[in-house]
Amino acid sequence: MPRSTGLFNGLFNNIKPIVNNMPMQSVTFDRNGAFTVTLSDGEVWAQAAEDEVYHPAHWRDAGPNTLVTIAPDAMHTFTMTVAGESRMYKVKRIR
Repeated sequence: MPRSTGLFNGLFNNIKPIVNNMPMQSVTFDRNGAFTVTLSDGEVWAQAAEDEVYHPAHWRDAGPNTLVTIAPDAMHTFTMTVAGESRMYKVKRIR
């Protein structure tokens, strides 16, 4: 698991992604529309519960050609971006 970040991360230092342009292996959606992504290296990330209401994912046809970047954010959270999309999603690592 990556090192935790602080409240002011990004204000005083450069944020380096912990996952950079890695292909998705698979993606699933629960009944509320929240996603769980398995990356090509086997890591599994799920959309944070507080984020699923405000930022529903619109990339239902994601697959191995879909690239993901995950970076640390403030307050010990992580954000995920999908290549070709400007929206950011709050995620948590499952395994």
